[in-house]
Amino acid sequence: MKKIKININKFSCPEDEKTIIKRYEKEIINDEGERENILVCDVFLDPLKGVRYDGTNKDDAMLALLGADSLEEMKEIANGDKTMMEVVHAFEDMLNDEEFINEYKGNVKENAYKEGYDEGFDDGCWAEKVIISRRLLNKDFDYGFIGDITNLSIEEVKRIESELN
Repeated sequence: MKKIKININKFSCPEDEKTIIKRYEKEIINDEGERENILVCDVFLDPLKGVRYDGTNKDDAMLALLGADSLEEMKEIANGDKTMMEVVHAFEDMLNDEEFINEYKGNVKENAYKEGYDEGFDDGCWAEKVIISRRLLNKDFDYGFIGDITNLSIEEVKRIESELN
């Protein structure tokens, strides 16, 4: 069975969307030190954006722990409830675990590097396609041929041509 990680309201979304779910696979190192693919689900629930519960409804309060911005806010939401305080203490222990913090920082740095690399690679590929398109346009090749060579749509080739003038 594949592991699933769920992140709630940890990313932004367009104003016209009320609920968005992004699914992607991520490779992790499991407890046994082996590489493992997990399914990550980033869920944005507009109705819950910024909502804080007062702890009167235990189910809502348990969910609110996930959206808290600090341990102090988690403690306030838990309001002394034994089960919820166990969750708060588990987070507290995790945040004081130097090995976890170093691994977390490493993962954040690795993910940021990968995202930056991927974005830079995509930008570089696009720039190269534009350069090739301009060269072929200057040699009077037709839009279809240029599209076949660069894998750009005819509309994109025409837009590049309009920027030449």
